Amino acid sequence: MKILFPITITAAMIKAGTTIAEPDTGRGESLWVSGGTYTLGQEKIYDHKTFECVVGHTGITTTPDLDATRWLQNERKPSNRWAPFDAYTDTSAVATTTMTYVLEPGFFTGISIYNPVGTTIAVTVKDVSGGTTIHSYTSDLYDPALGLYELLFMPLRQRTKIVVDDIPMSPTAELTVTITGTGTVEMGMLNIGHWRQIIGSGDWGGVQYGASAEPKTYSYIKFNEDGTSQIKRRGKSTDMRGSVAMPAANADYANQMVQQVLDVPVSIVSTAANGYDYLNVFGLISGSVKADSFGTASFDYTVKGFL
Repeated sequence: MKILFPITITAAMIKAGTTIAEPDTGRGESLWVSGGTYTLGQEKIYDHKTFECVVGHTGITTTPDLDATRWLQNERKPSNRWAPFDAYTDTSAVATTTMTYVLEPGFFTGISIYNPVGTTIAVTVKDVSGGTTIHSYTSDLYDPALGLYELLFMPLRQRTKIVVDDIPMSPTAELTVTITGTGTVEMGMLNIGHWRQIIGSGDWGGVQYGASAEPKTYSYIKFNEDGTSQIKRRGKSTDMRGSVAMPAANADYANQMVQQVLDVPVSIVSTAANGYDYLNVFGLISGSVKADSFGTASFDYTVKGFL
């Protein structure tokens, strides 16, 4: 089992070559300007977030994040450029045919990507900007067909999760992620950081059989007075549970590692084995460490999935 300890992305880390601008005028975005004139319902970008004008005004210099009287912040609507770096996997950066992100985040050993839409993805890591390639990954963005019928008669399913690890570390590394397709392409989340194993350097151990994933929906049924009903569609996420066996000597390491991310949404991969992609979840992890017997311990974990 491994956890991606994330790096907080800043504007300075996003480099030339990134194809989505801020504001993305092609998608109707525009920046808030101090002292401007704004009308009811207008949306403006400030600090990579969308704010909606709820009281028309002019000449005000207070920034929207500090002006709740005149501006409503939509936490579920970041700017298009910054959508992959918010706390939600289903708020996506959107482009036509292709999108590229170029970042220089410092030391990192891996990435995770959620809800990509397109036909192919390419990840390249160079030792410095424009330098020598030290790691690369390419893949199509379709899950294998479940059978001949699906292969012949049904559209292939998009992959929802991409994990890249074992990236050599460099303090000046340049990361490039490109998604291409024939129409609209999207990327819901791009996490960059350090993959760490919950059992550290233990000689044995790992996630036990019985680990489970629980897809859940926030949709609900609205019942009308005349007896009719409607499904009000909302987002969805996946919870996860499992248990990790380990040598007793690694229990304290596991406990301290989880404490570092108790209130931080992170990528958690229970196993990298083929066929267990459903045990890869983004959310909040918690659990308990148990001394099972002399020389053995276990960590029972729960992950509350994020949208």
